[in-house]
Amino acid sequence: MQRKRGDRHPHGLTVIELTIAVSILGILSAIAIPQLVGGIQRSGVDGASRRLAEDIRLAQSSAITRGLQARILAFDATGAAPYPGGTAVSDATKANYYRLEIRTGATAAWPTLSDTPASNSNVLTAWQDLAGQYRGVTVTTGNTLLFNSQGFLVNSAVTLSIGLQGSGGTKTVATSIIGKATIQ
Repeated sequence: MQRKRGDRHPHGLTVIELTIAVSILGILSAIAIPQLVGGIQRSGVDGASRRLAEDIRLAQSSAITRGLQARILAFDATGAAPYPGGTAVSDATKANYYRLEIRTGATAAWPTLSDTPASNSNVLTAWQDLAGQYRGVTVTTGNTLLFNSQGFLVNSAVTLSIGLQGSGGTKTVATSIIGKATIQ
């Protein structure tokens, strides 16, 4: 096969050029893949903590707008939900779950654990499964946050926290007595 005059570079890559390109790609992959995996792991705990903080704000807002008490009932990995100022709730089937509820008066009963938004209008959200929705995330510290009609925590004189842990680290969603939820 004859080359055309002036065509000094044949089409395609030489073995050396291909080897260099594959080597560079391998080095870049070795650097990028661990960063990507770490980012995915962190996103589980980050996403779960953001979702929980948003729902805490929703509970506070619901208490204010409806003029009622609202609470977040968050169970830890063992199925326990401490209740500062009240009786703790325990249900192993609710491990790593939480939901939002309201009640019509300070002495009215809270919805039962088996109630759903369809069966009881005082249940604002279905049970949220943090371990199922955010792979590998568990609730290390459960809690019960109770807001009054002004949006303040009424079952504690100190900040209440809900702890989350996953392969990407730990996060705490802390709620101050004035109802401000922050991620730490």
